[in-house]
Amino acid sequence: MEEKRTAASGNLLEIENLVIQYVSNDEITHAVNGIDLQIPVGKTLGLVGETGAGKTTTALSILNLVPAPQGRILSGTVKVEGNDVLRMNEKQLQAFRGNSVAMIFQDPMTALNPIKTVGDQIAEGIAVHKNLNKAAAFEEAMSMLELVGIPSGRAREYPHQFSGGMKQRVVIAIALACNPLLLIADEPTTALDVTIQAQVLKLINELRVKYQMSMLMITHDLGIVAEVCDAVAIMYAGKIVEYGTLEDIFDHFSHPYTKGLFDSLPNIEDRRAELKPIKGLIPDPTNLPGGCSFHPRCNYCTPECTQGEPFVRQLSETHVVRCNLYRDAGRNAL
Repeated sequence: MEEKRTAASGNLLEIENLVIQYVSNDEITHAVNGIDLQIPVGKTLGLVGETGAGKTTTALSILNLVPAPQGRILSGTVKVEGNDVLRMNEKQLQAFRGNSVAMIFQDPMTALNPIKTVGDQIAEGIAVHKNLNKAAAFEEAMSMLELVGIPSGRAREYPHQFSGGMKQRVVIAIALACNPLLLIADEPTTALDVTIQAQVLKLINELRVKYQMSMLMITHDLGIVAEVCDAVAIMYAGKIVEYGTLEDIFDHFSHPYTKGLFDSLPNIEDRRAELKPIKGLIPDPTNLPGGCSFHPRCNYCTPECTQGEPFVRQLSETHVVRCNLYRDAGRNAL
């Protein structure tokens, strides 16, 4: 793998007022509802939320891969190095995907083509983006396998000959083959057992640091966030309800939903302590409640919360919360 390309200082990724819907059978799924996100050069953002919160749809928008015609991006901009991905033509997108931004998908079992060798699958992107012939691209693919801890001699084997953890290493090799500036990891350890999860996570983080990549880590696991992320965005029903540094979120969480996520974790210091799950379920995205989407599950709900959009308050230079509890300027924590 060649030395890392450098990006300009500042924010590598900037998402503003992104709204995405899916339309099918006369139903509208409100997947992403006006979010703003930034990832500085060389930093990692954790995007945290329950299944159905809109995390993967947000990630797909960064590659302009929201499936059409059902998926519709109604508004917003997604800029990487200042270039709006949503306004790129097909030729520009072909050069952009895998080269500037790459994605590790959450299920390695289905991410690989079963009838192509792993070496060929890694080499495919290398040949396209680096303009190499098949033999040279395959040589680089073998080097990528070594980089992720797989003997290069296995490049001519097929996915069914690899374990789940090894398949995920192959997927990581594919994502990193062309030196991306931004790596999107969509729940990359979900399908793996606990021991292999730790190995894969360690590998991703080491390679990110080594090659100075920015990363979007999509997960519902706060343990993963604590280990690899610099900043955290808490997502609920298609909106960012809290955003801050790792310290802001872990030491000074301020949204009732964020509090619920932490309260539902086991207490390793008191094994007899009962878990406190968040009541209810995430709302149906085809029928979101009025006002704050979290209000049906919130222990702090007021009549105001059932009406209009919740209040957004800047708690510090790095910490933002979307909640009516913070209309009082003197309030800083739950």
